[in-house]
Amino acid sequence: MKFNLKTILAWGGAFVAYRLYKLYELGENVIYKPVGVSFTRGKSINDFVVRVKMELLNPTKTTLQMRGIDGKLKIKDQVIGTFASAPFTIKSGISYFFLDFKVLPNTTGVQIITAILKKQVPVFIVDMNKRLPYFSINEVFAINPNTIETSKDVMVK
Repeated sequence: MKFNLKTILAWGGAFVAYRLYKLYELGENVIYKPVGVSFTRGKSINDFVVRVKMELLNPTKTTLQMRGIDGKLKIKDQVIGTFASAPFTIKSGISYFFLDFKVLPNTTGVQIITAILKKQVPVFIVDMNKRLPYFSINEVFAINPNTIETSKDVMVK
């Protein structure tokens, strides 16, 4: 059987497309679920952090190398904090990790701390960008601190 260059390139392109689709499918099948929220102070007096404990479920038997996760924490349409992680590996099964959103003190820090002290914690919107090896997937979800385990005390760590 004689293969010419066009046939080899077509099969190679089909293989690459299939692998990218499987990678995308795996990225979409991994489930991220918030299971806890805490409010802490960072290293300085004006440094506040909203720490979201996330449960990660990889239902496949495959590991996935991530380039990292970054995102924004919002209340309605106002960005109140940002997050960025280092590269990591998602293993099969359930694992836990933290998203530490550094609250922007010059715009919303006082408002959010005042709300926390009054025990009126708002619903947060997380706009998360999952950076897979060759592309990224965006996911947006809400965190209602009234429905998950929440530490409403602002403490110095």
